[in-house]
Amino acid sequence: MPTYLSARRSTTVYDGLLPARGRLRGAAAGVVLATMLAYLLPSRLIFPPLSDLGKPGIMLALGLLVWWGLSRLHPTLCTTGRQPMRWAIAGYLVTIGASYIAAQSRGMSPLESNGAHRAMITALAGAGMLLTAADGVLTRERIDHVLRWLCWGGTVMALFALSQFALRRDFTTYLRLPPLLAFQRDLIGFDARGGGGLVRVAGTAGHYIEFSVLMVIGLVLAIHFARYSVSRRDRQLYGAVAVLQAGVIPISLSRTGVLALAAAILLFVLVWPLRTTFNVLVVGCFLAAAIQVVRPGLLATLRALILAGDNDPSVRGRLEDYDFVGPYIRERPWFGRGYGTWLPSLYQLLDNQWLVTLVTTGVVGVTGLVLLFLAGVVLAGRVRRFAGAERDRDLAGVLAVALGVAAVSAFTYDALYFTTYLLTVHLLLGLVGALWRVTRAERINQSQGAP
Repeated sequence: MPTYLSARRSTTVYDGLLPARGRLRGAAAGVVLATMLAYLLPSRLIFPPLSDLGKPGIMLALGLLVWWGLSRLHPTLCTTGRQPMRWAIAGYLVTIGASYIAAQSRGMSPLESNGAHRAMITALAGAGMLLTAADGVLTRERIDHVLRWLCWGGTVMALFALSQFALRRDFTTYLRLPPLLAFQRDLIGFDARGGGGLVRVAGTAGHYIEFSVLMVIGLVLAIHFARYSVSRRDRQLYGAVAVLQAGVIPISLSRTGVLALAAAILLFVLVWPLRTTFNVLVVGCFLAAAIQVVRPGLLATLRALILAGDNDPSVRGRLEDYDFVGPYIRERPWFGRGYGTWLPSLYQLLDNQWLVTLVTTGVVGVTGLVLLFLAGVVLAGRVRRFAGAERDRDLAGVLAVALGVAAVSAFTYDALYFTTYLLTVHLLLGLVGALWRVTRAERINQSQGAP
């Protein structure tokens, strides 16, 4: 009969009945490296022979998928036991695969076919990040290790953006490694907006909107470490990281950044004590006052963009998209036109990932994507409900909020097109699965009389 009184109990993961053999060594290092390649290198830096698929983060994530798949074939290398996130990503891949098959049956132009192939391979790269994190990051310490690296990747991106905004110079142009990598297109650069010499910046991200969303996600993670790091020095350090990432959100001059920040605050009201929420809001008010002093007009410009409503061309264009895509949706409501086949060069740019998903994968595909996000949020909710340690409950709440922010912000841009967003979301989903496995094992060990 299996025993749970092992001397290695604190670092061994169990599935509740039998020991889960977790020997996918180096998995945490693999997902960290893929994340850092996405955050530290410009989004448009590629390995030229592979075009869009030649982004270093995507290539490594595909390698992680192969690594994970090979580990499943070996009796002592695979991580056994229950893992709900495996089923969630499998269900999502089935829905987009069904839309791909439906597109093949209707016939596609060469451009559409290429787009579908690229999109499917990119989706598999995201699955590689999720599965490697869920089945390879096997201890609580390793989960924190990966998330700390994610915070620092966001910090470097924020520093690049801050230097762009302050100096009007793009240092990301020096982040190339010839002859291996080359810029696919011109970098996104600066975009004058709002007058007064203001420009929006994106750091190393693929777009200003993506940058603002990533900063909000990094902010909520940094706040967790500012509250629960062991040493006072680390708490102060991550507090400074949180202030930096919060401070650069306005310089993207993106309404989506404000929407993501508002969503994070509203969701944190549900998971944080009232006093903690109040303290964070007070710090936010002081930070807003400091931004107003250092760069007068920035917050006023951002407020004007938010209050413009239908008078803003970008808002009006997003509203007109619904009328434009209506006939396409009615033509193929269930499986859509095919995953990855909606190309702006052929049709029209849709700044709404949920609308793109409805057009390309139909109701079935939207259901798959909703269930993928929902699986992560519900699983994090179960961890928050049953975990014994306060820091575990808080981390579960933070991961649920980060996924909620990612899902809500996807209404304002074609989020899954952007590499860093895609890899970040799949990493967070995978770490939710890893946290669920670890906390569940701890409860089972304790119920079996472990000290």
